[in-house]
Amino acid sequence: MSRMTLTAALLAAALTPALSQIETVRIDSLTLDRAVALGLEHHQSLRAAEANVASASAAKRQALSSYYPAINFSATGSHTEGVFVFNPSIPSRYQIYSNYSTGLAGQQTIYDFGKTSERVGANTSFEEASEEDFRSAHDNVVVNVQVAFFTYLQNLEVATVNEEAVQQAQAHLAAAKAYYSVGRRPLLDVASAEVNLANANVALIRARNQVRVAKLQLENAMGVHPAGPYSVKADMHVQPLEFSLDSARVAALRSRSDVLSARLRAEGFSNLATAAWDQHLPTISANGTWNWSGFDVRLYGRWTAGLSFTLPIFQGFGIQAAAQQAEAAAEAGQATVQLTIENALLDVEQNYLAVQEAGDRYTASTKLVDQADESLRLAEQQYKAGVGTSLDVTDAEVNRANARITRIQALYDYNSSVARLVKAMGVRM
Repeated sequence: MSRMTLTAALLAAALTPALSQIETVRIDSLTLDRAVALGLEHHQSLRAAEANVASASAAKRQALSSYYPAINFSATGSHTEGVFVFNPSIPSRYQIYSNYSTGLAGQQTIYDFGKTSERVGANTSFEEASEEDFRSAHDNVVVNVQVAFFTYLQNLEVATVNEEAVQQAQAHLAAAKAYYSVGRRPLLDVASAEVNLANANVALIRARNQVRVAKLQLENAMGVHPAGPYSVKADMHVQPLEFSLDSARVAALRSRSDVLSARLRAEGFSNLATAAWDQHLPTISANGTWNWSGFDVRLYGRWTAGLSFTLPIFQGFGIQAAAQQAEAAAEAGQATVQLTIENALLDVEQNYLAVQEAGDRYTASTKLVDQADESLRLAEQQYKAGVGTSLDVTDAEVNRANARITRIQALYDYNSSVARLVKAMGVRM
């Protein structure tokens, strides 16, 4: 076995377990809504976000547990056997006995001057922030699938344009050869048509590869890999925006998940800073026990009850350090809020302008396509009449293909920018 063959075999063996974990589904026809639904069902980022919500919810319940009494049960047993000397004047004795004890102990915090309530408030904010993070992950999956879907459609249409360009180049080459054979055109026209066909084939190869890449990106965005071939379809159009940039900014500050999450976390860190300083304050609690103990089998019960007042006097400056750390975290949280707001506004403005630019580009490119069609028609007529050159036809064909591709890109850039703008505004879809 050659070294290359052995390397390929080892690589295949290593990849087989990993590839077996890739989730596959059967799809015949894929629409945009179906693609988004698959992404929301299968993408692993949502599972991670759900786990974070569950963790934050558990942390909140843990903080709430301080409001409830703590009850513990204990039981011990021991067996003793041997010689005991109670007094030098008394002879030693050999004794055997067993000692048993069992009991319940309870403790209830009566008042801790806000320490528990502040921790509960902080963890409530963190839980709500994690829920906003989940919504943000949800929105990211939606927009990523939408953009990948549009990109795949765009590359399919671009590939179609390039296929038609190859067909046109082939037809032009056939015409040039026919005209050359009867002496109406020089050999240069044939050579020029052959170069044009070669360029069209190169562009087609690149376009088809882009289709394959875009298909992989779409499947990655959905989190699934269809088991067989499938078709995609969508009704794409361009509509003017019906809201202003200012209203988009307001919507983002009111609804964006990352902004809401940052605010909630800043509130939670502020509550933790207050709780840290409250550690200087006393704690009042009630406690009680009920025990049974005795030798051998007979047990005797007794109970105790009382109140405790605990005031930290000196903890090695630990409380002060914890409070300073919590205050620093609160300040960082406030800075994060401002940074998140600035990024959100920038995101909205960039995508709003991108939508307008793509819409204007689509309108202009539509006129460009009409002009390119007419230019190609005239060039072909002049060439057939013998008053035009092969180069004129070639240029017209290239310009027409480029104009169509420009319009396709503008159309899908518009729809992708709209999807990003909707996400940037925090609009729930």
